[in-house]
Amino acid sequence: MSVSCRARKEVCRILLAGLASGLLLLSPAAAPLVPDASGDSIEELREKLKSKKAGDRRKAARELGETLSREATQPLLGAVGDRDPQVRRAAVKSLGQIRDPGAVTMLLNALEDGVPEVRREAVIALVNLYTEKDASSFLTREAKRLYARLNPFSGPVAGDDTVIEPDVKVAPAVIDGIAGRLRDSHREIRFYAANALGVLRGQAAIPRMVEGMNGAEPNLQVAILRSFYKIRDRSVAGEVQPYLLNTNKKVRNEALLTLGLFKSVEALPQIQTLYDQNPGRDVRLNCLEAMALIGDPGSLPVFRRHLSDGGPKYRQFAAEGIGRAGDASVAEDVSRAFLAEKKPAPRLAMSFALFSLERKEHLDQVVAALKERMIHQQAQAYLLELKDRVAPQLVSYLSDSNPLVRRRLCLVLGQIGDSSTAEKLRPLLKDDDTEVVSEATRALRRIGAR
Repeated sequence: MSVSCRARKEVCRILLAGLASGLLLLSPAAAPLVPDASGDSIEELREKLKSKKAGDRRKAARELGETLSREATQPLLGAVGDRDPQVRRAAVKSLGQIRDPGAVTMLLNALEDGVPEVRREAVIALVNLYTEKDASSFLTREAKRLYARLNPFSGPVAGDDTVIEPDVKVAPAVIDGIAGRLRDSHREIRFYAANALGVLRGQAAIPRMVEGMNGAEPNLQVAILRSFYKIRDRSVAGEVQPYLLNTNKKVRNEALLTLGLFKSVEALPQIQTLYDQNPGRDVRLNCLEAMALIGDPGSLPVFRRHLSDGGPKYRQFAAEGIGRAGDASVAEDVSRAFLAEKKPAPRLAMSFALFSLERKEHLDQVVAALKERMIHQQAQAYLLELKDRVAPQLVSYLSDSNPLVRRRLCLVLGQIGDSSTAEKLRPLLKDDDTEVVSEATRALRRIGAR
């Protein structure tokens, strides 16, 4: 799979995160859904934490976390100060499993522990306080990818496409504490911190993230850029633009993607120059993608040229750029290209463009793509981007016979719908498909929280 193709999949995932353009938002952590262990059991484990044997204390700390009981929080808080680093690590990890907000202060202290493994578990545990999904899985996977591989696009980035729900409030001290780890002496922890700030929408940390990029290794710069477009504060675009000239191609490509997602018109002349100076190279396709995301009418000559010229990705990005530019005079060109196109992804992009240019019948094509394995994320991304222009019409598709379509529409409507949409979603709480019921429930919760 080419770098540009992988980058495109990352765009779809980020758009699916509902950041105004993958998949999956995270809700605040709830109380444990399993019965608490008996008080006696926790008391026995508390006593074992006093053992002279580090192995016994470590095992007790681990088992206290497995109870998922907040009654275990207090003894674990004491174990965070144990003289044995593996006991401290087990205690911090267990506090992350229990997700008790009362552990915040001690977890922040653990960020300063002298042992890297303890600091790493503290970052994960703090993220866990604000999520339902265990942060250790997606933070570890992404950090290892960046740490171990030269090319961060060499594997799917879905392991860290998660962000907390917009209404979840993270304690400022947590953002500040994690931001401090951007300068950690252990580079894997720097990656954990950079990824965590994106998951937690750490807007207050942006100045320190900008500072953390200066002179950093390329993989950390990439991680911070990804977190910038999860936080979605476009004011940072000016700080990102110099990285278009970075000699490391993965940093440059990530900067292009970020500025495209930010719709940075100010960066467009520099992106156009990069495009002009790199014919026939991967960077030209990355530039075209960024230009398409910005969707400025001044780029229409480039978009029209590639609508029927070049590979499938060129045609896809060209169609998307035309749709965002909003010039109806190009609609006939797109319509002819649509009829001739055989590849699913560019054909879907052309439907998106035509719908954007008031050819409303093409909404059927976009919705139908929700059941397709290879392009459903692309279709969801378009629907999320269209927002109010499409939400009222989408409710009529909630009775589609395919449960994949119903479920994915719930995901979309949960992020772009309103109270009138909610009324149309309620019947799906009795859907025959349990996954549809689950997504409808989540959608109603999101709409209610706004």
